[in-house]
Amino acid sequence: MELWTVGYGAWPAKTRAVRLVEALTRRGVTRVVDTRLCPCSSTPEAARPYGPKSWTLQAGDAGIAALLRSAGLAYEWIVELGNPQRRDPAMAVLRAHLADPEGGWPVHRGLGRLAGRVRTPGQVVALLCACADARACHRTVLAHALAERHFGGALTVRECVEGRQSPNA
Repeated sequence: MELWTVGYGAWPAKTRAVRLVEALTRRGVTRVVDTRLCPCSSTPEAARPYGPKSWTLQAGDAGIAALLRSAGLAYEWIVELGNPQRRDPAMAVLRAHLADPEGGWPVHRGLGRLAGRVRTPGQVVALLCACADARACHRTVLAHALAERHFGGALTVRECVEGRQSPNA
């Protein structure tokens, strides 16, 4: 089994949506699981720099869900997989929650849900985040935690962006 990861920040904004879909479809991905804590834009005003984009979650038939659906890809946001302290490069809170043997943190529920998606026959799953560099992104930490906890290490983690591998977290 394999799990893909992708960070849409790897591509310039003008070509981001097209390149994201190309990278996913080229690898046979069928379901994209969004790991962003907040996948919406910072402001609802389209003319603003941080307004809605095709890679943000939006209401109605717009945004990332519609973009991926138009390419035949399923989209799912699992909020429990978001990094609770995204400004911490060490990801201390996320790593502490993952290491908790009680498994009562939201991230544990999110990993359980994700494991079910990965095990679904015919599904090829990719974890999505904004980060361009998988080595510094929580999606890589999540992917390796999933492989270890739910697949006994028998899950191959790959990065969608050419020339980048998803290193051990």
